[in-house]
Amino acid sequence: MPRALRITLISLGVMLLVLITALVAATQLIDPNSFKPRISELAREQAGLDLAIQGDLDWAFWPSLGLGLGRTETRLSGEEELFAALDEAHMGVAVWPLLFGQVHMDEIRLDGLNLNLVRTADGANWERIGPVNKRAAEKADKDPAGQPSKPGALDIPVTIPEIAVTDSRLRYRDTTTDTDIRVDHFNLNARDVTLEQAFPVSLSLRYQDQADIRVDLDLDTKALLEPNNNQYRLAPFNLTADVGGLTANPATVRLQQSLDLNLERERLRIEEFTLRAADTRTRGSLEVTGWSSQPVFSGQVTTEPFDANKALQTVGIAPIETSDPKALSRVAFNAELQGSNSLMADPLTLTLDDSAISGRAGLADLDTGRLVADLELDQMNLERYLPPASGNEDDNDMEGKAEPERNQGAGSPGPARPLSTEPLLPLETLRGINAELELAVGELSHEDLALSKAQFAVTARDGLIKLQQAEGRALDGRFNATAELDAREDQPAMRFQSSVTDMQIQPAVQRVLERDLLKGILSLQTELRAEGNSEKMLTDSARGTTKLSLVDGTLRGVNVHSTLVQGMNEILGRYQGLTAFLPTRGSGRLPDELSRDTKILDLTSRTRLEERVLYVDQLDAELRKGNLSGDGWLNLYNQDFDLTLGLQSPELGDNKHIAGRTWPLRCAGNLAGAPGEWCRPDRKGFQTMGKEIAAEAARERVKEEMGVDAQGDSAEEVIKNAAEKKARQKVKEKAEEKLQEELEGLFK
Repeated sequence: MPRALRITLISLGVMLLVLITALVAATQLIDPNSFKPRISELAREQAGLDLAIQGDLDWAFWPSLGLGLGRTETRLSGEEELFAALDEAHMGVAVWPLLFGQVHMDEIRLDGLNLNLVRTADGANWERIGPVNKRAAEKADKDPAGQPSKPGALDIPVTIPEIAVTDSRLRYRDTTTDTDIRVDHFNLNARDVTLEQAFPVSLSLRYQDQADIRVDLDLDTKALLEPNNNQYRLAPFNLTADVGGLTANPATVRLQQSLDLNLERERLRIEEFTLRAADTRTRGSLEVTGWSSQPVFSGQVTTEPFDANKALQTVGIAPIETSDPKALSRVAFNAELQGSNSLMADPLTLTLDDSAISGRAGLADLDTGRLVADLELDQMNLERYLPPASGNEDDNDMEGKAEPERNQGAGSPGPARPLSTEPLLPLETLRGINAELELAVGELSHEDLALSKAQFAVTARDGLIKLQQAEGRALDGRFNATAELDAREDQPAMRFQSSVTDMQIQPAVQRVLERDLLKGILSLQTELRAEGNSEKMLTDSARGTTKLSLVDGTLRGVNVHSTLVQGMNEILGRYQGLTAFLPTRGSGRLPDELSRDTKILDLTSRTRLEERVLYVDQLDAELRKGNLSGDGWLNLYNQDFDLTLGLQSPELGDNKHIAGRTWPLRCAGNLAGAPGEWCRPDRKGFQTMGKEIAAEAARERVKEEMGVDAQGDSAEEVIKNAAEKKARQKVKEKAEEKLQEELEGLFK
């Protein structure tokens, strides 16, 4: 070996020996605890924190240059509440690789980390951390050379055998929202940490909040960190979470995916994710780019068919009882995700047993939060999804329940429920809705009710919600409606307009009144408006009008013509002479009708709604046995009603004293009462008309037999005058007979 080289090596060895000796001497002779006051002073100056290092500081030299820290607590300046604490910390660097320009870290261990974050109306406690004066702040922003510090890439290779954070805790409170979140048992472990290749990471924690929602989370992944390229990858990413507090049984959620984040290109990829929860399995992928300016989304998500009730039972929720036990047994979802500054599922398909909803839906504008949906339901039988019948009612039971109803009479079933004055609509929530929703329905059926070829469109913006379109076919007819809810003011206003054409009314009436009361083909135009934000205010302020037409109808349980017959028989008992005018009389009475219904050929009416009362301003009907007209009212609050009607009937004959007369009827009671008790003849009116007919007949008879015109006299006056005239005639006849006898006597 050349002399120069040998001398060089000896010199380097001596220098290394001196360096090692100096480091050993420093670690053995210098007590690191002597730096505690200075460290606390720097914490106070640079961060505004009161730092208390209660445990000992220690360091080691070989084989690692390490630093250990015991129990340490810190508080915000001037406060007693703990901000952060640490039970123990250790960090070390291997000495030998350091001599060759490589950083081989020993383990980094933090034990018992405790962090307490609080936000109040005055701000957050962590926002108060920082230099206490301007000079300290300027000093903190400069590197040791006095120049402003700049971020830079880490050029020295770093390898850390293990990073461990054990038994740590975090608490976050927000007094403005009553939020209280705790993260306990936080444990993080990373092994063989390097910036050159992927390394394993595991994490576990327990989450609990003010609503007592609890999450036990475990995460295992491999992390590839490339801070020089601003690229980070977690693959595979396996997460398991047991979620409690939301359902009776904790729900176990398992997520598998690959996550790739590139901050330089602003690109996040979630690849091949699989989410398993409550007997469901969802697969898909998602990519997000350009999030700092205009985020762009693309991806796909598919939920495989599952049984909804089995999924509910898994988390301790009672199954949904349906009339069809096989309902909800096949639920699935599939969608493509896309959008630029929007996130849309387009196209999407939601499968529910034999039904499918397809179309597009999502956030059309991330800045405004505008929700858009354009969906189509092909067909659905609602009866399958309704609760099943109780199973303890047979036909006899139903007949037994119907019997008391027939005995209720025409009265009210009892006082109506008081109307609530509590706020009905969440106005602030409604004002925050920004949406455009459209739904097309191919066919929607329930028993004998069916909706087909229907279109619905709703818009909402700043508290103005509009039903722009509601039209389709139902009950063999068509319907069309629009509505508006203006919630921009504290007293919202509502408006509703609808048109129904050629619709079979029987199924609808049977559903509402729970009885087969009326059938026929209905056409109806309605306009309604109301104001207020409570049940009482809306009911009291409701105003509106309707125009109704009914053809080929039948009113069940009410025979209007039979009511007329009843009234006629009452006046026949008083004015028996009228029986001569009625061709169908029998034993001085009209025969009772067997039918309890009224056949309606054509009916029209106009009504108006004011202060809970529906006023019937005009009602005209052509019946199979006459023509009906009248007016009245219906109290929508307690269902009381009162109608004054007039009936003309050709069935009474074509006698000039009877034909063309309008006979007064009165229909009154409560819709809950028995229909057969509703209508009665207006006795006073019938009596008046009986007198009029009797007077006309008497005048005519007197005129024919006596030649006296008693026009304008009442029946009593006609009869009285006729009797007086007849008496005078008899006196005259007797006087003439006596005079004749006397004259004859004179000639004898």
